[in-house]
Order: sequence, then C-alpha cells, then structure tokens
Amino acid sequence: MIGLFELGISNETINNMVTLFPEIRDMNEKDLQKKVTILEKLDCSRNQIANIIGSDPEYLTKSNIVVLELINKLIDLGFRNLNILFDSNPYVLNFETFEIDNYVNNRIKNGESLEDIVDDLDSNPYLFSEV
Repeated sequence: MIGLFELGISNETINNMVTLFPEIRDMNEKDLQKKVTILEKLDCSRNQIANIIGSDPEYLTKSNIVVLELINKLIDLGFRNLNILFDSNPYVLNFETFEIDNYVNNRIKNGESLEDIVDDLDSNPYLFSEV
C-alpha cells in the first residue's frame, strides 16, 4: 500500500478504498505497479493515475487481462484519448467488453454510425452509465 501513498492518494481515500475492497490491503507493490504501468502506457499523468485509482478502487481488483481486453476493445472502436476518458469517468474501467459491444450494437441497430457513437461517448464520458 506504500505505492498508493507514493501516487499521492490521501490516507483517508486509501482507507475508503480498503473499506470498499478489502483485498487491496493484501495487494503487493508489484501488482500495483502493473496497474500503474497499464495507465502510464495510455499516457496518463501521475495525477490522472491517482485520480483514477482513488475514484475507482475496483480497478485494482480487476485482472490485468480483463483490463487490457477492455482497453483494446475501446481502441478498436476508435477511442484515442483513453487517458482523458478514464480520468473523466474512471468507472469505464469496470465494464466488460461484451457490455461495450452490446451497447454499441444496440445504437447501431437504431441507425447510428460507429463514428457518431464513439464521438458521443468520447465527448460525454458519463454516457457510459447507459452501458
């Protein structure tokens, strides 16, 4: 948990994170660094990483494979600034790829283009709550 402090996450926030997800307490520094590295590879700043993890501690409990599948799905759909998307709405990291597929496919069935859907979600990340 030292790594969480090093990211600049406050003691109060860390306590809240552990209350919601007690398994974070047992997370080793190597696993935390892997989560940080995933976000760094998306050009997330240290401040964005602290905001993402502090706001969405569930991210730390997800498998790296599942997270990377989601990231790849979003990139395949046309999202380019995932650092901004995740900083704006960190809970996007909690979705499964099939949920994104279902949402996009439903909107396409309603006559929208993929490009319009991505632009819409990119400009208003809280629309992901409809997923």
